[in-house]
Amino acid sequence: MFNIIIRVFIIYIVVIGVMRLMGKRQIGEMEPFELVITLIIADLATIPMAEQTIPVWYGVIPLLVICIIHFIASVLTKNSALMRDLISGKPVVVIDDNGIDFDELKKLNISCEELMEALRNLDYFDMSEINYAIIERTGKITVIPKATNMPVTREDSKITVEETDMFYCVIENGKIIKKNFKEMGLLHDVVLSNILHKVKCSLRDIAFCNLSESGSVYIQKYGEVAQNFNIEIKKESYTNEAMKEEKKTRIAQKKARFA
Repeated sequence: MFNIIIRVFIIYIVVIGVMRLMGKRQIGEMEPFELVITLIIADLATIPMAEQTIPVWYGVIPLLVICIIHFIASVLTKNSALMRDLISGKPVVVIDDNGIDFDELKKLNISCEELMEALRNLDYFDMSEINYAIIERTGKITVIPKATNMPVTREDSKITVEETDMFYCVIENGKIIKKNFKEMGLLHDVVLSNILHKVKCSLRDIAFCNLSESGSVYIQKYGEVAQNFNIEIKKESYTNEAMKEEKKTRIAQKKARFA
């Protein structure tokens, strides 16, 4: 009996230590690799507690190895956008200006009914109120409502507002996230030179930078207060593909006016 108590106590202390090292996120906020590690820990902890014939170190050592794996995965996802996408996935826009993106829903294995249920849980019953909906890495859904449907109704106050832009993380830990520039249809070198000229620093001095499609910048340098400002997105800042798409859109709008 005493042997069982000692074994349970040792495993309990080790599990608590491992979970503390993993951080304080709740189950619903965990990324996929964190959830997998948590489930493995639960299984590993029960084996040496239930089976007295198994040495307690057979449970402790795998738990410590899992802790090391988690640390390595955390470092990789923190310092590499590519590894973060491979290990944890990436946020996916499932509703945009054109409505529901059925291709993305299919990739995520989510039905329209499940999407509607998630939106209803967030108190969105009318699709016309939604500007963007994003499935985050944790599986939770984030909704950006249209300007006129945001809290403290601007429409009732007769205040003219513009629609909310999508923001993209373009710099993290001094590194350029080129795929987000590409998604925005922007040339990263042209836009970055404009941003760096504003903040008067080098790329490695920047801890985080968010950029909107209209040129709003939220940026923070290491050890300094965050800054907000706007930059002009000039014609030469766009990629050839983005310019072609813009031309197609203008032609379609012109045809629609004269139809």
